[in-house]
Amino acid sequence: MFYWLTKSSGRQVSGLNKIRKDFSNMLESARHEFIIATDTCLAGIDPENIRDDLLATDKQINKAERDIRKELLIHAAVSCEMRKKFPDFPECLAMMSIVKDAERLGDYSKNIFDLAVISPLEPEGDDRERMFILKNLIDKLFVSCRHVFDTEDIEAATQLIRESTWIARQCEQNVVRILQAQAGDPRGPYYVLLYRYMKRIASHLRNICSSIVQPVHKIDFTSKLTRDVRDEGDLLDMKGEMPE
Repeated sequence: MFYWLTKSSGRQVSGLNKIRKDFSNMLESARHEFIIATDTCLAGIDPENIRDDLLATDKQINKAERDIRKELLIHAAVSCEMRKKFPDFPECLAMMSIVKDAERLGDYSKNIFDLAVISPLEPEGDDRERMFILKNLIDKLFVSCRHVFDTEDIEAATQLIRESTWIARQCEQNVVRILQAQAGDPRGPYYVLLYRYMKRIASHLRNICSSIVQPVHKIDFTSKLTRDVRDEGDLLDMKGEMPE
């Protein structure tokens, strides 16, 4: 399986700066896919009107993942051979990890789109309002995540880890609320899946932010940074603001 690497190692390899830029663009594509997917669920957009755009963006994200992983391996092979030392190795490992998180952002956005296609029931009432709040919070999370990745701002990344943890807990809190409700709402399964998909998107963005703060072996593990993040309350009461 390493034949392609042997064949490729003689060509000019992309530097890490180029790879990081490609990853940043991948995050922006994932954000675009999330926005148009949630619009089909919450804003009454006909799925057929955005299907081609969404599928093209999803393919673009998947291709970006493959390209970045390949470039990372080639960069590692060439750098190791030329310098006999490889100070970039930890960063390559980190990038190899988080590029999968970015690809999953697209997958879960596509799941949201598929949900709108399958279900004829649009969210109503308080849950619809909560989901709009979550959509806006996650959209901001996308923008901020890309910024901290580009700038390597450790303090801002730490704050985003806390915010994404809070958003994920809010999603899970609403899943539990719906599953424990006595009255059967035909929209219940729809709500549960949508909250869960949003939770996973927030969690993958948190993983990406963790690469700025944590060493390679601790990427994705942020419990020490989020122990005091409160998860009680309701999005409607807090107007989408994370408690201090």
